[in-house]
Amino acid sequence: MNLFRNFFKKAAPAPAPTLKAPTQQPTPAQQSTSQEKEEDYTFDVVGESFQRDHLVQLIKIHKSTDTGELYTTAKLELEPDNAFDPTAVKVIVEKLQVGYIPKSMSAEMTDYIKAKGSNTLDVPARIGWDSDSPQPLVGVRLKMEDF
Repeated sequence: MNLFRNFFKKAAPAPAPTLKAPTQQPTPAQQSTSQEKEEDYTFDVVGESFQRDHLVQLIKIHKSTDTGELYTTAKLELEPDNAFDPTAVKVIVEKLQVGYIPKSMSAEMTDYIKAKGSNTLDVPARIGWDSDSPQPLVGVRLKMEDF
């Protein structure tokens, strides 16, 4: 069971930032703080291996290849037209699908999202990978405090 632990291993400390005047507002992924704790991200997303290209694209966009982690916001979106599960819930980060809520929990999650009066829900997400591997597996966990 150590395989998943490698997705979310602690990264080496990031190098000190260079002093440059910011040219634009940081994205939610760039706003992560030292207050973020990987232990708070306990809800596992499934199907990431089918979305590897999207996950690698996000890692490259945020220039996070060497860090082993990326904190961002995920949008949970109901997918009632899904042929395999009418209660399917997609997980989307920056308009890219990165996985699904597990089928065993999708009906409960659908009810939870609908109870909030919407078909989508924004939640904190952590994308993790083994930064020492040339072809790492990439995992996604969500922070679902009140679910």
